[in-house]
Amino acid sequence: MNMQRFGLVALAAMMALLSACSSKSTTTASPSPTPTPTAAATSPSPSASASVVPSSTATASATATATAGAAPVVIVHTGIATVSGKSENVLTNAQGFTLYYHTTDTPTSVCSGACAAAWPPLLLPSGTPGSSLSLPGTLGVETNVNGRQVTYNGHPLYGWKSDTSAGQATGEGINSFHVATPTIAGM
Repeated sequence: MNMQRFGLVALAAMMALLSACSSKSTTTASPSPTPTPTAAATSPSPSASASVVPSSTATASATATATAGAAPVVIVHTGIATVSGKSENVLTNAQGFTLYYHTTDTPTSVCSGACAAAWPPLLLPSGTPGSSLSLPGTLGVETNVNGRQVTYNGHPLYGWKSDTSAGQATGEGINSFHVATPTIAGM
């Protein structure tokens, strides 16, 4: 099933990339003064869970530019993780890694800089975020110091550098970060 999800994400990214390449407009990006960590994308491995290096600077959908009117880019999934000793339904990135939200984030202040090195923000350079399943809340994008950060019910989403495989939630409760679940209340 993970291979099917990866295939769909890869297909969507390829379609958007081809569409962007055939466009007549040219976009140039100025270099950022400081690198911004993001959720990592990996190619499938023979093992059941993919390995991710948290400081990577690409997302599954960041490799492609979504075009106007295109379908939402599937960037959020759901999965089961062990949170404080019990299994819970959580929001995950494309590789199945648990996503978190920071209770001290505000519309004008988010985890960035050294904080973002430990808690890489989930970024979507362009397009509209989507999910693999229908969610009771709302996905969005907030432009902040990190870039175009994906939000759920208004909460900016992050990964955690110490989660080393899908299904882990080792960041729960650390420095006011909590596991993002489909039922978290709006910010």
